Amino acid sequence: MKMFTIAEMLDRAVRLVPEKPFLTFDNEIMTYSQLGSLTSNVAHGLKDLGIDKGDSVAYLFPNKPVIPVCDLGVQKIGGVVVPINSMARAPELRYILNNTKVKAFFTDANGYEILSSIRNEVPTLERVIVKSEGKLEGSVSLDEMLGSGRDSFESVVCEPDDAAVVLYTSGTTGSPKGAVQTQKSIYYGVSHASSAFKFRFGKEKFLCPMPLYNNFGHTGSMLTALYNCGTVILIERWNTEKVLEEMARWDATWFGGTPTMYIYLLDGFQDDKHKMTLKTAMVAGAKCPSDVLDKYSKRFPSVALVEAYGATELSGICTLNPVAGPRKIGSAGIALGDAIIRILDDKGNPLKAGEVGEVVVDADSVCKGYWNDAENSKAAFRPEGWLSGDVGYLDEDGYLFLVDRKKDLIIRGGANIFPGEVEEILCSHPDVLLAAVIGIPDRVKGELPVGYVIPRKGASVTEQELIAYCRENLAAFKIPVSLKFVDALPLSGVGKVLRRQLREQEIGKIGGE
Repeated sequence: MKMFTIAEMLDRAVRLVPEKPFLTFDNEIMTYSQLGSLTSNVAHGLKDLGIDKGDSVAYLFPNKPVIPVCDLGVQKIGGVVVPINSMARAPELRYILNNTKVKAFFTDANGYEILSSIRNEVPTLERVIVKSEGKLEGSVSLDEMLGSGRDSFESVVCEPDDAAVVLYTSGTTGSPKGAVQTQKSIYYGVSHASSAFKFRFGKEKFLCPMPLYNNFGHTGSMLTALYNCGTVILIERWNTEKVLEEMARWDATWFGGTPTMYIYLLDGFQDDKHKMTLKTAMVAGAKCPSDVLDKYSKRFPSVALVEAYGATELSGICTLNPVAGPRKIGSAGIALGDAIIRILDDKGNPLKAGEVGEVVVDADSVCKGYWNDAENSKAAFRPEGWLSGDVGYLDEDGYLFLVDRKKDLIIRGGANIFPGEVEEILCSHPDVLLAAVIGIPDRVKGELPVGYVIPRKGASVTEQELIAYCRENLAAFKIPVSLKFVDALPLSGVGKVLRRQLREQEIGKIGGE
């Protein structure tokens, strides 16, 4: 199998399907030919500024078409792309720019303002390239760079193990870690996923409300579309009505989202108003409640909604419940391509089918480690594979079942409680839209489970009724000691519930009492 670098994927698509839309954004359409010209202008501009192969180049933008233009322009010169969360504040920005020793930084007027307060604290930063109405002090105009008229550029040759992208994960403790996706890891991540989903060359339309600074949007959607010469239907931020409108408008064929997003889609879809165009859909990022999968399959029987397991460190997904073949509800599916999934105990010993332990993955799609972070790299990337921090088991047929995050485990008087199990029961109640469960400190038991619930519109369910419902479906020690009704839960950019933030808030309240 021939391996393509990202720049080679781009050059191939520009040559084969020049007039095909690469991206849509509201009323804007960008063809592959236009993408090729714009990225070539960026590549020339970077070279003019002294940026070379192997240099780190960051960007901070809202979820707009300028991102793939800058991102893929950097790939043409063999640079290392560093996408940054568009909501990052000055301390976060300073840490990432210094950690990756960034030499050039693309942004807009808002990002320029944030950078201005810390620019003197980033010694490696040589060039700031800004998209704005007027030229800002000490910066290069991105619009002038894009309009230079140098529409072709011979991409720099890269090797399989060359760093391609550094995506920062929001770590549960301490500073974020920069997962180094290589040319090889990205190629195998997108190619194996494409085969598993049975994507057709030049025919797929990827609905993408996911942020492109995140693995889900960047590698899982944008680069997968590029590999397949498909189209990205880009949406700036999650809005259920907007997502449903854009899906129908452009006849999207694929969508990948978190369980929260599918809950919102089910709740917002109206048969007399919306049109379902998807052929396949993926749910990942957290364990999906079984009732959500059941409701989705009954509501949209023509759509193959399948669960997957992936991570930034895996350059996409490494397992998938088969699109065609026997599926097991509640499972993240079987290993893709060359991936080998193992379940190990706390001492690193392999466990038998059905035994719960840490999920460990060995595959060509596993990233190179964490950028400039030898300690965390050594701890997570072992000869036997990447230690995920996720807890699960394999059944007799090799299907992976996820239980929860190791660090989210609640230990109540020595008994283990996985929050996801309790959340699934709460979400199965007809009056509950979303739920989250965390552990709070307790002097006697160590930890106690507490739940947060968003009720469905018009519901009048009480705390006592939900606890009684839990009592009917859970062992006594797993039942939350209290439930709090809220209007919203803290979510990450890709729609994951941030249990850590809830826990910090709760502990802060306890400390203040």
